[in-house]
Amino acid sequence: MKMLKEERLKIKLGKIKKVKGITLIALVITIIVLLILAGVTIATPKLSKGMIPIKWNGTNWVVCSKDDSSWYSYDNTKQWANVMLSDGTYKDGSVKEGQVIQENELGSMYVWIPRYSYQIKAEKDIDISFLMGNTNKDKDGNEYQKESADVDTKTTKIVHPAFTLGSRELTGIWVAKFEASGTNQNGQAVGNASVLSSDQQYAPDSTTIAKSLPNVISWRHITVGESEYQSMAITGKSKEKYGIDYASSHLIKNNEWGAVAYLSYSQYGNVPKINGTGSLVNSSYWYDMYTGQGPKTASDEGWYQNDVTNHGYSTSLGILASTTGNTTGIYDMSGGAWDRVAGYLDNRNNSLTAYGYSKTDNNIKYFEGGELNSQYAAIWDTYEVSEEEKNNQIQVEGEGTITQTSLWSQEKMDLKYQVARQRITKANYDNMAKHKGIGVNEVSTTCSFYAPYINSLGTKTWAWFKTAEETANGTPDYARAWDNDYVFIGHASAPFVLRGGGCNVDGSAGVLSSYITSGYAYYHSGFRSVVVL
Repeated sequence: MKMLKEERLKIKLGKIKKVKGITLIALVITIIVLLILAGVTIATPKLSKGMIPIKWNGTNWVVCSKDDSSWYSYDNTKQWANVMLSDGTYKDGSVKEGQVIQENELGSMYVWIPRYSYQIKAEKDIDISFLMGNTNKDKDGNEYQKESADVDTKTTKIVHPAFTLGSRELTGIWVAKFEASGTNQNGQAVGNASVLSSDQQYAPDSTTIAKSLPNVISWRHITVGESEYQSMAITGKSKEKYGIDYASSHLIKNNEWGAVAYLSYSQYGNVPKINGTGSLVNSSYWYDMYTGQGPKTASDEGWYQNDVTNHGYSTSLGILASTTGNTTGIYDMSGGAWDRVAGYLDNRNNSLTAYGYSKTDNNIKYFEGGELNSQYAAIWDTYEVSEEEKNNQIQVEGEGTITQTSLWSQEKMDLKYQVARQRITKANYDNMAKHKGIGVNEVSTTCSFYAPYINSLGTKTWAWFKTAEETANGTPDYARAWDNDYVFIGHASAPFVLRGGGCNVDGSAGVLSSYITSGYAYYHSGFRSVVVL
């Protein structure tokens, strides 16, 4: 009798456990459905040690929980998720929720760009679907293909390639909210300089680190290799200063720049106006380019002297330069300084080696012998060139072959040389079409090439042209992307990529604007970083 009662009791308990199990499963399913209906469709922002979630309360940034429902809302109000690192006044682990952060207390600020797929629906119209976790599926179960050379993104939606880093599939990336800035041991802002290093107003030193802060002078006059080094240091040699761990960082790649640009052109973003702040020095060089500034006026994208009070990032003009149209977006994507990105033409030019290394640590070389070191392949976007350019044997009608250096000599202005320049630049542009999501071929139909010509004053100079014949007429002609943004593609002697435009190029600046550089330290070229978990 006793055994019978125990067996009956076990059966009853088993039934209860089954009911509870079914109830628990139903509860989980209900929660998932509610989350989807509530618009939680993006990959949840991943946080590392040292990252402090913050939200804008209309006046200041306030520390919040990662579970705070008002931290972000991409679907509804274009509120992108923001964090600050622990290189400011407050540190992760000790700061309390609800703490109001004054501007001079901010740590480096980063914005979450969640994994998504995209399709070019029409001019200035990009349709985006946020993806679940690090999958290729959206919340409705639709699965999208990855990038391929022959896919037409005007008819087919694909996963943006910025969310693949080497062999890793990412749920998203943290992008610096502002162009990098830095100070030396005396607290002086580095960045202002002419072409010569001896002309730097205040030089960086061993205490200088790359920060992402508003309303400060951007860090320019820095080579592309040193930009990469300082970006990698955020989670590397300088990680204690940022309080960050369990993450990696690098100079923003060209396709990562494209991911931000495309999101700004989608239903979830805002196409930013120019950051026009700068000071012209000696009629030649630009100083005092401040981060996070807005346009001169709502209708005038010309440059102006710095005015944080009326143009700062949180003012009515400042938010016009944000990728969301509010304070939660990314700034300095149009105007400010030209931004270096980790993208280059694989043409073996000497500039790759000359400027593709760290000046702080000469042992760190991203490029050697004109080739990218394989250990850095994941953090540099590589673009193919024609065989004649890569082999340094460029065909010129009636002359056979000449070298890259010879072709880009100002003395060679005959039509046959202009034809060669146009041909190899067009080949570079066509090869870029294989790479999706970068905001070049998908948003333009042609490119310009750089050529010497005789101007109206009878002086030899350089300019951009669409056709070789235009060089003889002395009529420069610029190729454009959406919103009149520049489309300037690199060539043999300038293999690195710049994006965004400068404060002085007015309406030609923009998130899609592209330019070229040899990679050397220049007064108008800055950078920004990306952190990956």
